[in-house]
Amino acid sequence: MIDGLETKLPDVLAHFGIEGNLGKIFEGPLITEVEFQLSHGAKFSNVTKSIKDIARELGVSGIRVSEIPNSTYICFEIPQPKAQTIPFQSVTQSPEFVNATYALPICIGVNMRGLPIMRDLSKMPHLLVAGTTGSGKSVGLNSFILSLIHKLKPENLKFVLIDPKRIEFSMYNNQKYMLRPVITDMGTASQCLVDLCREMNDRYEKFEKTMVRNISEYHEKGYNLPYIVCVIDEFADLIMFDKTVEKQVLMLAQKARAAGIHLVIATQRPSVDVITGTIKANLPTRLSYKVASPADSMTILNTTGAEDLLGRGDSLLLEENGTLTRVLGAYMPNEEIMQTLEPYRCAIKEPTQSVEVHSSNSNVVINQTTINHTTVAKPGLFARFADWWQRLGKRNQNKIINWLFAFVVYVIHQMSGSGSSRRSSPTGTSSQKLLKKGIKKIVQK
Repeated sequence: MIDGLETKLPDVLAHFGIEGNLGKIFEGPLITEVEFQLSHGAKFSNVTKSIKDIARELGVSGIRVSEIPNSTYICFEIPQPKAQTIPFQSVTQSPEFVNATYALPICIGVNMRGLPIMRDLSKMPHLLVAGTTGSGKSVGLNSFILSLIHKLKPENLKFVLIDPKRIEFSMYNNQKYMLRPVITDMGTASQCLVDLCREMNDRYEKFEKTMVRNISEYHEKGYNLPYIVCVIDEFADLIMFDKTVEKQVLMLAQKARAAGIHLVIATQRPSVDVITGTIKANLPTRLSYKVASPADSMTILNTTGAEDLLGRGDSLLLEENGTLTRVLGAYMPNEEIMQTLEPYRCAIKEPTQSVEVHSSNSNVVINQTTINHTTVAKPGLFARFADWWQRLGKRNQNKIINWLFAFVVYVIHQMSGSGSSRRSSPTGTSSQKLLKKGIKKIVQK
């Protein structure tokens, strides 16, 4: 804590015409919280306008001021001269974590007074995470995964980890908790989301047959169906590669909660073309680490403030009820992560596919599991071409169409031997337009 803060802060505020009474002071691992009661008639907006000058007078950076709900006090959050690191092990040993009875308990971190913050992912029901490089976003994702591993058994929980950067989730390969190996290929990631949507629909068919509404009621009837948590480390790269990914994510975000499938989506680029309004509407719980600009903070939290965070795990949690809480993430070194995962080592292969074979002599349906992936029927040539064409996008499609048109015209001119006369004639020009339109229709089909 800053020396003499009790007397220095009121003096600095008085210089800017802000009068009031000093309240309680709480010293935490990252910041010092100072409660301050404004005098009658003083406006909170005058404090927010002068906050940068107040920080300069105190000789610190990153001061944040907020109103305390159901109180006449406001709170100044002043950075500590030396920030402390919160060990993840100390959080997992706390009574809040040990006594948590949530279906999917995740440890967000600790509040500014050092108390653990636990939340139930099944109630969120999904989580959107944003933050620049080095802000602590990847450390936070690891803490979410490890807190679930600490509380649930492999038969009750499965992970699908999508890691386009290839380095963040590699340590989770060959784990009993993994539904499939860590996905690093963009095309495979897109297909995996399609598979999750299919799994969601299959689960709803099971619920319909057993006359239950959600996975918790399904478990109460004695059936075992594991929760599935899909973690996407860099959503911006994935959605820029394949625009159809947004459709699958929205379908899961809207309908997968009751089926026990939940999403944790992270991005370091929370721009409006990546985090669209529809995605925000279906992911009301969001966690923002330090971002680059107030516009990014508005995109992820609907308010500014995330750009003034201190980094190294400092974050703001926006809950589904609109409450905004400042959180400091817990850190776990790679050695402890590997030690935690060691008991669950096993060989994980790509998921097998189930094929239904109807007997010719009876109505019995035989379920066969294909072990060798080479025996699985692959899509036809036309279907693969149509899928490839759809992934190209309008710009690349137009380039290919123009190239084909130029090539066809060149071949026609070479075969006719009178290309110069046809280029100059109006009939040749109109035929070229018709030819281009016909080629475009054929390729689009």
